[in-house]
Amino acid sequence: MTEVSWLRCEISDGMFSDEVIVTVRSVGGEDVAVFVPRSAVRDERVSVRAFPRDGDTIAILPDESRTVVAVSPSHLHPA
Repeated sequence: MTEVSWLRCEISDGMFSDEVIVTVRSVGGEDVAVFVPRSAVRDERVSVRAFPRDGDTIAILPDESRTVVAVSPSHLHPA
């Protein structure tokens, strides 16, 4: 089951006023940075769809490509 959650992230200004860059840390320790709508972030968190898969927690980021990243469950907070 997919649920809406807030994922801890770093937020930077995007190229346009209605977007930001969010950087999230994957469970492998790699940083993933994508452009998302400014409306998808608040309080150093980004709104994601999250679900379990093969023992991992997967988050779908709200960028144009719907980037998929395995994240730490401790970085997710209920919506």
